[in-house]
Amino acid sequence: MSKIFLKFFLTVLVLAFFLTLFLSYFGIETDKFDSFIKTKANEVNRHVKLDFEKTKIHLNPTELNLVVRLQDPKILVKDNEIILTKLDLFLPLRSFFTSDFLLKRSELAFAQNNIKDLTKITNIFLPKFINKKLNKIFNKGIIEGEFIIPFESDGSIGKDYGFSGKVSDASINLTDKFSIKKLNTEINHTKIDNGDNFQLIIKKGSIYDLDLTDSKMNLERNENGIKTQSLLRTNGKINFNQVNAISKLFNLPKINYKDINGKVDLKTNINFDLNKKFRVKNLNYLTEGDIFYLEIDTKEKKFIREYLPEYDPKLIFKDTKVKLSNYESNQSGEFIGSIKVKDNFDNFNIKEIYNYNDKSFNVKGIIDLTNSKIKISKLNYNKNYNKKSEINFDLKFILNKYYNINKLNFLADKTKVLLSNIKLSKNFEVEDLKKLEIVTFENDIKNNDFLIKKNKNVVISGEIFDAQPLLKTLYKKSDKKTFGKNFNSEIKINFDKALTGTDDIVSSIGMIASINKGSYNKLSLKGNFSKDEIVEMSIYQIDKDKKTLQVISDRARPFIKNFEFIKGFEGGRLEYESIISNKISNSNLVITDFKVSKVPALAKLLTLASLQGIADTLSGEGIRFDSFEMKSNTEGNLMNIEDALAMGPAVSILLNGYVDKGKIVSLRGTLVPATKLNSIIASIPLVGDILVGKKTGEGVVGVSFKMKGPPKDIKTTVNPIKTLTPRFIVRAVEKMKKKKQEEAK
Repeated sequence: MSKIFLKFFLTVLVLAFFLTLFLSYFGIETDKFDSFIKTKANEVNRHVKLDFEKTKIHLNPTELNLVVRLQDPKILVKDNEIILTKLDLFLPLRSFFTSDFLLKRSELAFAQNNIKDLTKITNIFLPKFINKKLNKIFNKGIIEGEFIIPFESDGSIGKDYGFSGKVSDASINLTDKFSIKKLNTEINHTKIDNGDNFQLIIKKGSIYDLDLTDSKMNLERNENGIKTQSLLRTNGKINFNQVNAISKLFNLPKINYKDINGKVDLKTNINFDLNKKFRVKNLNYLTEGDIFYLEIDTKEKKFIREYLPEYDPKLIFKDTKVKLSNYESNQSGEFIGSIKVKDNFDNFNIKEIYNYNDKSFNVKGIIDLTNSKIKISKLNYNKNYNKKSEINFDLKFILNKYYNINKLNFLADKTKVLLSNIKLSKNFEVEDLKKLEIVTFENDIKNNDFLIKKNKNVVISGEIFDAQPLLKTLYKKSDKKTFGKNFNSEIKINFDKALTGTDDIVSSIGMIASINKGSYNKLSLKGNFSKDEIVEMSIYQIDKDKKTLQVISDRARPFIKNFEFIKGFEGGRLEYESIISNKISNSNLVITDFKVSKVPALAKLLTLASLQGIADTLSGEGIRFDSFEMKSNTEGNLMNIEDALAMGPAVSILLNGYVDKGKIVSLRGTLVPATKLNSIIASIPLVGDILVGKKTGEGVVGVSFKMKGPPKDIKTTVNPIKTLTPRFIVRAVEKMKKKKQEEAK
């Protein structure tokens, strides 16, 4: 009995196996579900009609369900026919014996349809707003592949749909100005534990002129949205429009350049999440590769030209290694390459980190400056081409807030400018400092060697200091402040000697000063030209808005040298006092016992006044003056000369006007030979007898003149005059009286 049962069991088992095998591979034809399938398809979407010749039912042993395989299927979507190569419907086994139509999923495949047809199919199971986006994105191309469409227990379409296939010769518009062209890609879909994974491999394609071959993208879909991981290879030419479009696509900072052109080969890993509304979140990327050539047309920066007088705002790079990354907390960049300077290229290595939390930049690097001209005007330092030099820096700043120089080292042969821990305001005013070490050479001669350190107070000491830049600004009120309003400190200075730009070297210089809220409120300086000749300078506060600057120098030449229209100045003693307010300064300058020569404007004036003898003296040994006194007020670069009187044995001059420093000189006044002036003064009762004795004058007294033009090209005109103005006579008498009184002492 057991043998019979065993044979029966084995027979049933074999029959079941062959039946399962037959149903799995060959199936059976039936029309049981034909009308039902067509009706259900139309219920899902009234614009969709499903058509097929017949159905075959297969057994799916791996999932223990039925597969209804439609023969010669096609879909009509709004009268547009889509030819399918496969359409399989997966049903529970019990659906064959009952009237239930519990569809689990469908798998449909098609060969080389227009990519626009994709949206006709996805319109069946995707939300309308997503399908509209797809319809806008997919412009043209050929698509072939297989869709997997899941169904819920209530018959509605599920969310875990998938697609595997190929896209050929396609154009995809990611934005209005950003599209992928000639795209050939493979799309592979696999199920994962908590969703679906799509892998896209680009066999061919381009964005603008950038080749995308071998780029890859992985899309992991889960209940929260889509997680994207991509390797984007870009090889080819780039321009401003491309870079700007890519920046907008990934919400990167706006490109603040005029133009960009170049050739690159880059690999970019881009990771981001797309939420259910297709908004980008958690964007991070890493770009590495080569920039073979790059031109960037930037906006000119005046402060750069102050130090690089021949810098070109059109930057040209070559053979540059680049590494860019963007993460949740920061964005960084590293650039190693060459930048064009004149006809040569200098190397650079720059690293930059932008912190999203506090919006700060940290920039470090080394730049070779061998082929650059360098100018540091405040140190009277200039470097020419082809002199080995470099700058090494570490900066941290927030634009329009502050700039911190953690380290800035400039080295060129024996020259070194080393800055440590300098804090600047948004207007580049010093807020605090730690250390500056300066050694510079001008024409291979040392002109600066000093150290600045600040602990509680600022201490400046050294062997030599080039004072020429300071002297040039002495009569000039600048809108740029050296110190910020938060800078407060006592200052002590000691130099062995200071250079003035003339042979008048100042030795043993000592200074003490106090800075309050970024401005000197007290200063006292002393130095020696020789054992018996000194220079003194002082500043003291008058009230909240006014302070006084006083200069007394037994040698006037270092101070006069900086007036471009006066050359060949010798001798003289200088006294200068200026009342400085917020916007304007009122000054009085007195220079006594000096001589001038090589003053083109004065030489021309004397010649036009037919005073050739005096003009010859000017070009020879020079004209001596007993005194020069000038009252003026200065606002910015404009010096208004209210009254200036120069008196000497040969000639006397009274003038007024203005000097726009570095741009134009405009003066008018009266010139009188000393003999004529003396004769006029002599004719004044009592005063003439006391000052010059009894003399009478005759003929032309002098000339009135006008002088105007750039400092190196002043135009002069003159007109003869018969009589002097009372103002000239009064001022001349005052000076002559003062001189007589001093001689009497």
